[in-house]
Amino acid sequence: MLDWFSVKKSKNFGLELAKLVKEHALNDITVKESKRLSKINYAKEKMQKRIQHFKQEEVLNFYKIATLLNTFQWELKDAGYDEDTTGALASWVHVTLREA
Repeated sequence: MLDWFSVKKSKNFGLELAKLVKEHALNDITVKESKRLSKINYAKEKMQKRIQHFKQEEVLNFYKIATLLNTFQWELKDAGYDEDTTGALASWVHVTLREA
């Protein structure tokens, strides 16, 4: 029962995903939109592999997923990413986590 509320791995994974985005899709306003989207898609490819691996290791419930997404989204916001980008990436992560 207590494992249901154990979110340490989820928080750490949210930070790891945000780090991947920050490494591969730099928050640079001087970069053209097409190049920025290309970098975001590359980061998504990297994240998708990590998400699949994490889903095999960890049993995710809605509380763990919410914590992971909240950590991910706030880490990107704190790094200066705009609301649209963070929201879109968080939604994508959520959908990817929910896929079978």
